[in-house]
Amino acid sequence: MSEKEMPAKPDTAVTLTHRAIALRATDPAAARNLLGVALAEDDEYEPAWRWLAELVTDDAERLFCLNRAYAIKADRATDRARKALRGVQPTPPPEARDVVEPPRPDPVDPTPARRGKPKVLLAAGAVVLVALTAVGVWTTVGQATGTPVHIALVAGLTGRDPATAADLERGVRMRLDEINADGGVAGHPVELLVYDDADQVDQAERIAEEIVREDRVLYVIGHGVTSTSLAAAPIYRAAGISAITPSAGGSGLTDSSDHYFRSMFGDRTQGDFLAVYAAEVLGADKVAVIHDDHASGRSAQAAFAESYRQFGEVVATVPVTDDPRAAIERVKGFAPGTPVLLATESRHGVALVKGLRDAGVDAPILGIASLGTKSFHDALGGVTENLHLATPMAHDSLSGPALKWAEDFEHRYGEPPRWHAATARQALNVGLHVVTTHHLGLDPATIADDRERLRDGLTAMKDKKNAFPALLGPLYFTPSGSAQMPVSFVTSDGTRLVSTPVQLTIYEPPSPEVLAADLANGTVIAIGDRYLTRRQVVATGINLNEVRDLDTRDGTYFMDFFLWLKYTGPHTAADVQFVNAVKPDLKLGEPLRDVTDESGTYRLYRVADRFKNGFEFRRFPFDRQHLKVVLQNRTMTADDVVYVTDKEILNQPPEHHLRSGADAEATINDIPNWLATSARFFQRTVGSSDALGDGSAAGTADGIYYSQYTGEVEIVRDTLPFLLKNLLPLLLLISVTYLSLFFKGSESAAPVSMGVTAILSTAVLLNNVTSQLPSVSYTVALEWGYYAFILLAAGCVLIAMLRKRLSSVRRDDAERRLARAARVGYPAYLLAVVATYLAVFA
Repeated sequence: MSEKEMPAKPDTAVTLTHRAIALRATDPAAARNLLGVALAEDDEYEPAWRWLAELVTDDAERLFCLNRAYAIKADRATDRARKALRGVQPTPPPEARDVVEPPRPDPVDPTPARRGKPKVLLAAGAVVLVALTAVGVWTTVGQATGTPVHIALVAGLTGRDPATAADLERGVRMRLDEINADGGVAGHPVELLVYDDADQVDQAERIAEEIVREDRVLYVIGHGVTSTSLAAAPIYRAAGISAITPSAGGSGLTDSSDHYFRSMFGDRTQGDFLAVYAAEVLGADKVAVIHDDHASGRSAQAAFAESYRQFGEVVATVPVTDDPRAAIERVKGFAPGTPVLLATESRHGVALVKGLRDAGVDAPILGIASLGTKSFHDALGGVTENLHLATPMAHDSLSGPALKWAEDFEHRYGEPPRWHAATARQALNVGLHVVTTHHLGLDPATIADDRERLRDGLTAMKDKKNAFPALLGPLYFTPSGSAQMPVSFVTSDGTRLVSTPVQLTIYEPPSPEVLAADLANGTVIAIGDRYLTRRQVVATGINLNEVRDLDTRDGTYFMDFFLWLKYTGPHTAADVQFVNAVKPDLKLGEPLRDVTDESGTYRLYRVADRFKNGFEFRRFPFDRQHLKVVLQNRTMTADDVVYVTDKEILNQPPEHHLRSGADAEATINDIPNWLATSARFFQRTVGSSDALGDGSAAGTADGIYYSQYTGEVEIVRDTLPFLLKNLLPLLLLISVTYLSLFFKGSESAAPVSMGVTAILSTAVLLNNVTSQLPSVSYTVALEWGYYAFILLAAGCVLIAMLRKRLSSVRRDDAERRLARAARVGYPAYLLAVVATYLAVFA
């Protein structure tokens, strides 16, 4: 039998899953259907369940698939993903219907019901239905139900770096889940349309034309690299569609299109920072450059060469292909100590770093932002000495919200985020900021006008005064549409990437006179049309000893802790104040240790005093409070000094932060009836862009900003003892009030008296419970419970009066039906209240 005559092999679960994976980016609905067929063939095929979990958009369906996958294969990554969805009720997706057993029918009771029972059940059912409806309304408030707002994400999901592209999608999708859970944009859900251009120019053009043809998308996030972004730019511009790239750095991209923006720095900014860093920080007057021979690599190389020209000489510009040996041979012939800049992707960067070190080149190696990631560092396998990598996001200097986001990202996806996830989130957020501000994209009939208004709104964000508070700091655009943000530099401590001791920041002069003085004394460096200044980096660590004496009424508490500062440069870095200390003049005092050598300065202090913070009681008594200690420099602004988390803190497991630094056997928590759940440490920048009365600064974007460092302890109330102590009298009142429903209808005086007494007693109890709180303008969670019982007691009074009336007119049957319904409805109402609290606060 010939090969053509041979019968086709039947599709198996494996082949069907492979076909689904190929379609996941271009046609996710078809991919899910194929996975459903694969599971129908073999419902024990674990990869099909895992891929279906990735493709479904509902967390309940995702958890169902993850549970089935984990039952088949106890994989640690699957278990982490399941734990990230703790609290969600799993629901089988439609594609898995064929492998889920149907529910069994309810048994039929042939015994005829007694006369009158249906009416009682009907009344009880009505009460329960009303209560459950109230719970449903509570839990669904905020869900988006309007016409979707469509946003496209285009990245190389199957391109040169699929892992990086996956982080772009994760960063966007994670934020969209939060937005839609909170009600979307003005009640309209935001729907993400994902396209895979495979980092190929022809594919990027085809996708851009498809987006224009479908005419649904308000704006585009992407593309992932410079070449595909440049290919798609004219198509978007002709259709009036704005695009925001989170990772393509090519300067020509935003220069050539007034509809293209960038949510990170571009190659021109990166080139300026790398040139100043090489010349002023590393002291190099010669640099060799190795770059990828494609649009992204050539753009980064050209930007650096142009910037570095005013400081020194680029002694070689070496393109690299898949075989880096020729580039390594050429570079190792230069003078020892000549720094090497790698303007390459991660896959080439790893081979080049290892090859250069094996060839005996021990000079500093600089790298563009594509190399400033944990994955690149880990791929080097310990060959990490003397690295200086540019990045938009240094993990040790993340602000509070950014640090919380990074922790949530790792909890959800099982690995820390690359910077690409953060800049993709920023691209989504800045676009939705304009959409929300100007009410755009809510009517498909006006989408063309809304796109132009969106572009105008993005263009208007041209300075700090009009900046958007993004994840990595204030986000605003240069005249060409690139994000105006500094480039951070990280190096390796042997274990992870940490901020280098000297950073650079953008300097915005308040006046020509001040600029001239700062240029003359060397504190400011001019490069092209940009001014940069050095910023001292202080590695900061806090080791908590004790937290006690919490006073929730005035928001104060006592904290005892060790504080250390590591830095190079002037000792003004250690001149700090505690901005939330009760004593406004609280000082560090004399250090316990003070060591200065060639590696820098190390100072250790012990601080023990009272601090204050604003507390939030909306969830009382299920509230979580944050006890903070916040420090900042007394005189130096964020342009001069930044406080980042020391690597010693980063290398410690989270549970270690809850152990006392003074007594390793004790915990830090000494607050009765509270539990310390976590301790976090982060920096943030605070200040104002106003001129602050300086007439010479009028019209500039300058102001005063300070770098703050925060140690934060989260505590939760030990709820069970609290509830037992404070709700026991209420439980007794509930029991007594329920007994009032068993009096005869003619005896209304006693039930009415019991109901009124319950209402008055509950008001007294509520006042006693809330007296421990400060004066707040909102209703706390516990108050809603008391109000619910007051309403119940008032209902009991009303029912007693109605029963008395029915009894007096001799409508005994109606009175008995009302009594039975009330006796059933009373506990049903209480159960509904308890269920609501469990759903909201459990």
